[in-house]
Amino acid sequence: MEKAFVSLAELQAEVQYLKVQQFKQEEVLKEKLSSPKEIFKAVTSLFKSDTGKRQSFASELMNQDIITNITRVILPLLLNGVVFKKSGFIVKTLMTFISQKAATQVNSHTISGLVDKVTGIFKKKDAQKAGKPVVVRDYGIPPDSETY
Repeated sequence: MEKAFVSLAELQAEVQYLKVQQFKQEEVLKEKLSSPKEIFKAVTSLFKSDTGKRQSFASELMNQDIITNITRVILPLLLNGVVFKKSGFIVKTLMTFISQKAATQVNSHTISGLVDKVTGIFKKKDAQKAGKPVVVRDYGIPPDSETY
């Protein structure tokens, strides 16, 4: 919510207050990133779990199966390199983000289920070609009753 200022003095006081807050935050950041050890600690904190509820990035990657990890690399490359080849930077960035999220849903179980469905379709066609009679369903309507 925006503040409503009545006078110029109030506005100038707010600007000064925000400058002081910015200076304090800059000092805290400089202190945290003052040495190579602190920088290394900040980078490695991305890979460590802070709480027991949330998994770290590295452990999340290791808990996924190999199909998911391969899909996380191949899907963005395929989409950005083939489908959205002449798109701009923003579209490619959004497609990379979306495909990364979608790739987490792909695992070996979904791939094997998809392969089973496809092979099941071909097996039905092969069974029909092999000489098995095609079953015609009778719905109880004689063919002569439709003509008037």
